[in-house]
Amino acid sequence: MIAALASAAMVQLSPAPVPPTGAPSAMLVPPPVTEWSTLPTYPLPRTASIADGVGFVRDEVEAGRCHPQSPPPGDERLQLPVAILVGRAGQVRQIVPRAIGCPSVEQYVVGYLLSLTRTGTESSVSLPAGWYQLTAGYRW
Repeated sequence: MIAALASAAMVQLSPAPVPPTGAPSAMLVPPPVTEWSTLPTYPLPRTASIADGVGFVRDEVEAGRCHPQSPPPGDERLQLPVAILVGRAGQVRQIVPRAIGCPSVEQYVVGYLLSLTRTGTESSVSLPAGWYQLTAGYRW
């Protein structure tokens, strides 16, 4: 009985298998959160039309599903800073929102920016790989 328990404990404590060399990593690189303000600004390759998005964001705030931590300066009602990782081929690889107390809006903005940066974009500027920052602002 004791041998069976010791054997079971050894199975539970064994290390996780190591992926083979050269296998693609599923882990994403975390953004340099403490240094977002020092990141270069990501140039949007085309103008964004966010009329529908403003309605969604406004509805989330007014319904109480979104509780922004602090109001932005000026006439904007909500701002969401994001960090954008550009890969070696110049493609957007990851977008990470800064938590502002509005999870649904954070997810919406990430999806919208991902779509904006991946579809119908012809940027004349080739960006070096690395992290960039961008802030989406909403007013209503």
